[in-house]
Amino acid sequence: MAKPLTFRDALTSAVKRLDAAELSYGHGTDNALDEAAFLMLEGLGLPIDKLNKFIDKKLTPMQYLRVNQLVNLRISTRKPASYLVGRAYIQGIPFKVDERTIVPRSFIGELLFSDHIVGPGANFVPAPKKLKRVADICTGSGCLAILAAMIFPNALVDATDVSKDALAVAKLNVSEKKLGKRIRLHKGSLFAPLKGKKYDLILANPPY
Repeated sequence: MAKPLTFRDALTSAVKRLDAAELSYGHGTDNALDEAAFLMLEGLGLPIDKLNKFIDKKLTPMQYLRVNQLVNLRISTRKPASYLVGRAYIQGIPFKVDERTIVPRSFIGELLFSDHIVGPGANFVPAPKKLKRVADICTGSGCLAILAAMIFPNALVDATDVSKDALAVAKLNVSEKKLGKRIRLHKGSLFAPLKGKKYDLILANPPY
């Protein structure tokens, strides 16, 4: 069989293979088409929201090999796509992830960005600029701490996690977003590392 020449050809083939493998989804996508599109776009370093822009572009031999490798790994390992490409998104914002932390997925991101989703005036917190201190418990990859720092521009954020491996990933994300002066990472269980500090807002999305 001839190798697919366009993104569309490769995507169609990937969807059929993922469907046939009877995979489980839920880490950012819920079907084979979206999963295949995410694997391909992210795996090739393309914007994940620009599928239509690339759908009829021809793939180079190296691009095809990369796509095929990712699809093979998704099927053979059954690992979440985000682990395979090292990236996950919340509200369109990319975060580094690997197997040291759970793939981030939280409705809290939607709450924090409610004014972006619903419209002006639908803020989760009515006066986001007034918040001075925020805590994120069980921070994992640090995504909610980072989103909080973005939404509450005048707040300092303390983020805790019992896992040093997860905190290592969180540190990468905090550094990537250049928020090291406003987000402090603490190792320990729940509130223990915070030593009785008080906060305007406490976020938590514990592992399930």
